[in-house]
Amino acid sequence: MRERREDAENLLKEIWLSLHENFELKDVDESLKEYLIKEGLVKAGNGLTLTEEGEKRARKIIRLHRLAERLLNDILGMGESQIEESACRFEHIISDEVEEAICTLLGHPTVCPHGSSIPPGDCCVKGEREVGRIIFRLSELSPGDEGVIKYVVGGKDLSDKVVSFGLLPGERLKVIRVFPSFIIQIGNTQFALDKDLAAAIFVLKHENNRKNDTKVEEKTGFFRRRKRFRGK
Repeated sequence: MRERREDAENLLKEIWLSLHENFELKDVDESLKEYLIKEGLVKAGNGLTLTEEGEKRARKIIRLHRLAERLLNDILGMGESQIEESACRFEHIISDEVEEAICTLLGHPTVCPHGSSIPPGDCCVKGEREVGRIIFRLSELSPGDEGVIKYVVGGKDLSDKVVSFGLLPGERLKVIRVFPSFIIQIGNTQFALDKDLAAAIFVLKHENNRKNDTKVEEKTGFFRRRKRFRGK
């Protein structure tokens, strides 16, 4: 029964992706389709469409899947080859309370590791912060704060600028100054960033104490030898 429910939810997710993100829907299981129609989640006609309740349910599954991907990638250090299968399992078992806790912990991310949008939840709209966050925008950090760059959210111009500076995921940084511009240090090199660029970079924040930093990095799987990059 549980496997059938999960298979039905997976089909619901695929229908949503086909309607919103140009996913090619093929080889639809007729029994699962009929089940979703009977449950009032899908309408058949000129192709498959979602009812209002079906749209709500599918959007929730997509959100849970992509939050799970962020958690597995950013915190547990899993590679792309591992996160998809694990996220597919997580999306069926995450409760509302756990969903909000994960989202808040990660700083309410807006995109998954592959760059696809994460539908916002109630906690994103409310900006809830009961759970201690560990992922922050660089623009939210203070002088002396340290962390590791996890991902960048922004258009092509911002992304190109980040790459040209060598501010890539995995780079460890320290905030030197935040006004009038952001000054950060990576290794022995300092960079001046404008506010938009600082707001586009998401950082896994560490304790300022180097001993604690090392423990955090080892625990989360992000302790690695720093690679040197030069700006263009």
